[in-house]
Amino acid sequence: MNLRRLHHFDTLYRLGSYARAADELGLTQSALTRSIQKLEEELGAMLFDRTTHYVRPTSDADRLIRSARDVIAASANLEQEARGLAHPSGGVVHVGAGPYPLQPLLTDAIARFAGTHPGVRVTVTGGPSAQLLETLVDRRLDLVVCNRAKFAASGHADEVMSIPLPPEPLMLVCAPDHPLARGEGDSAAFPWALPRPAPGSNFPRAIRARLAAGQFPDYELDSTAACLDMARSGRAITVVPRALALRSGLHAIALPPSEVTRDAIHFLRNRSRSTLVAAFVDVLRAVSQAEAIDSNSAASADPAR
Repeated sequence: MNLRRLHHFDTLYRLGSYARAADELGLTQSALTRSIQKLEEELGAMLFDRTTHYVRPTSDADRLIRSARDVIAASANLEQEARGLAHPSGGVVHVGAGPYPLQPLLTDAIARFAGTHPGVRVTVTGGPSAQLLETLVDRRLDLVVCNRAKFAASGHADEVMSIPLPPEPLMLVCAPDHPLARGEGDSAAFPWALPRPAPGSNFPRAIRARLAAGQFPDYELDSTAACLDMARSGRAITVVPRALALRSGLHAIALPPSEVTRDAIHFLRNRSRSTLVAAFVDVLRAVSQAEAIDSNSAASADPAR
């Protein structure tokens, strides 16, 4: 049954005039007449008594108008819901994150995303890569942002696809009055604070020996923010991405060029992405690109870093 003709029926029933109904609908009177006639043929019932002086609904029209209006309203609701799929105003995006992309990449991305999707909740789950992968495969997360090498080595690698993010140099960070800030001492001689799980790195030989013996890092914490607090206290040094190091207000020391983040956005290969998830990923990639550019510009302006 043609929904447009039901709408014509409703308008004519309400106004009781072909001239006024045609004017409201933006049709000619002859076009409206043909539409009503076709609807009557489909229904097998006369809907209006017509004379040269008036148009009156029949008893069949009185019986059908409520159902017709229900169909029209249901169609309008469906269109509204469909528009909501393309421009959602509510919902949840579930994100898993390794320690390095959590701050500032994800925090900045969430802040920007909130500006365009204020009614959408974003939840972030941290933890070891293997655990995040299991949660992704169980469909309890929409995406995971972490070191892509750890996913490639996992048992679920065939089920996961990745979008690499721009690499960012890692920097050693310490308090401004720390001996390393004055160029004194060796980093292996000082306590380290690293996020859990501690990232792999080309540590000095002395540290690699401690790592192999299970004695490194000295402080293993849940986040880079906690590690920065330890560095700020002067009790430890830490390693964070350059964008975070430059915001920390602490002394940052460049590491070898090989020391960079290797993060990616990970999805289940055969799971479709909702409009919300796709929008969040677009924001995440844009923020990642912008922060890589800003970080490089800041480093160029301060060669000492």
